[in-house]
Amino acid sequence: MGYDLHIHSIYSDGTLKPVELITKAFNKGLSGMALTDHDSIAGIAEAALEAARLGYVFIPGVELTTDYGSSEVHILGYNFNPHNQSLLLKLEKIVESRNGRAQLIVKKLQEHNLPISWEKVQVQTTSRFIGRSHIFRALERAGMIAPEHRQGAFDYYLGKNGVAYVPHAEIGTFEAIELINKADGIAVLAHPGRMNNDSLIPEFVAGGLKGLEVYYPTHNPEQTTKYLELAQKYHLFCTGGSDYHGSLSHARLGDAQVEDISQWFHFKVFVTN
Repeated sequence: MGYDLHIHSIYSDGTLKPVELITKAFNKGLSGMALTDHDSIAGIAEAALEAARLGYVFIPGVELTTDYGSSEVHILGYNFNPHNQSLLLKLEKIVESRNGRAQLIVKKLQEHNLPISWEKVQVQTTSRFIGRSHIFRALERAGMIAPEHRQGAFDYYLGKNGVAYVPHAEIGTFEAIELINKADGIAVLAHPGRMNNDSLIPEFVAGGLKGLEVYYPTHNPEQTTKYLELAQKYHLFCTGGSDYHGSLSHARLGDAQVEDISQWFHFKVFVTN
């Protein structure tokens, strides 16, 4: 089997611990995995220790969320040094900004007759990260969202054009690319099919983008072929991953993967006692 390079843990909006994800990927027979929590690398040390115990390939990762014009652009970072001080300082600021954004979303929901409290949102996570999924989970558990209206309700309230949506202002797209590259990693454009604006790819390449997430669960065969061709055209590394979030995930672990990472992955020892 190949490598699943897009996975989330409890340190962002997933439901499994990093150790549980490593064990699950190992038992599934995947060749290796990356942990790519949203705007957080808090789970990397745990995952790396468990992978080392099993003799398993683990790639440090992160997914940075940005807005570029009208497009939401996610930048995946791989194989960086998680002890890089510039990276750590910026991620700390992003978490603070993200939580401020989440509080604004909660306030807008209250203005639309959904009286959810910030405290009820906070208990949906054991980490410092709070995103839209935690807010929506709080709404569901408070009985404010009917199960049969789940997807439509998320889009209506929290989607890109939702009534309570607040744009991302934590980090710019080119800043995210530069941050990863300067931490000795490679910056990859996540799920370009979801971004739905391929005309931006040359701009990102000029800004230092090094890879493209070609293999992704919602990419159809035509899209996969198109992104393979674009990767070749712009000399980008091809990556792939399931975007697995655990029990709340639409995709299963390993639903998208890549067979070869030898062009860009070089094992580094980052874990210290």
